[in-house]
Amino acid sequence: MSLQPENALDGWREWSAGLHSRPVIVRALNGGRSNRSFLLDTDIGKLVLRINGASSLLPGTSRSNEIRIWQAASQQGIAPPLVFVDPENRYLVSVYIHDDLPSQAQTNTAYVEQAFNLLAACHRLDVKTSSINYPGHIEHYWQIIESKNQPPNAGLVKQRKPMQSALETLITSETPTGLCHHDPVKANFVGTPERLYLIDWEYAANGLQIMDYAALATEWKIENPTVLKRTGCEPETLSKAKALYRYLCSLWEDATA
Repeated sequence: MSLQPENALDGWREWSAGLHSRPVIVRALNGGRSNRSFLLDTDIGKLVLRINGASSLLPGTSRSNEIRIWQAASQQGIAPPLVFVDPENRYLVSVYIHDDLPSQAQTNTAYVEQAFNLLAACHRLDVKTSSINYPGHIEHYWQIIESKNQPPNAGLVKQRKPMQSALETLITSETPTGLCHHDPVKANFVGTPERLYLIDWEYAANGLQIMDYAALATEWKIENPTVLKRTGCEPETLSKAKALYRYLCSLWEDATA
């Protein structure tokens, strides 16, 4: 059974954050299906408690990698500061950033510019970490899907070889690489048009920078000309990356259904 938030709060004295009383859970925060997050009211301000999902990591990644990357991102003002990390990696606590991100953030040029700037800053981070194994990532999902007692989605089966070919093209191309967040969905951006932050770095690893921009374009519904102008990438490269991202999302949906 996963850790309950009240049990995580039992260790508040170990957080070394200047707390003088037990934090109070205000409410659950919107988040993904992998982790659970809660807003805390404390005597040092509002914090976020994130209960880590047991199976949310990708093959080859680890909580220790996520924490090192998150801390490096925090030092550069890209991510909210971490307050405490459970030694057993069951949960973490970070500073709460008020979230004003609207559902139509892509219509606000300030939000869009902030999002691109954050990803560019992420790509410049100098953190020694593993590289994502995209083929292994895909195979991992297929193994889960094929282990189920039901035929896999015919559309996904049809895409399997074309997407493998597209991935090989991207990997062998001169597409820039660097530290990538790999999950720039709207829920992972918090803040205001003047200052956004990225949270939840569990998928972060060295990889193809274009995959971050493909994900951003897809999740935020940003038109291709905007992405091309901002990144300088080739239209065909962006098209392949977006198709690959959508394919990965569909695999994830089927694997976790």
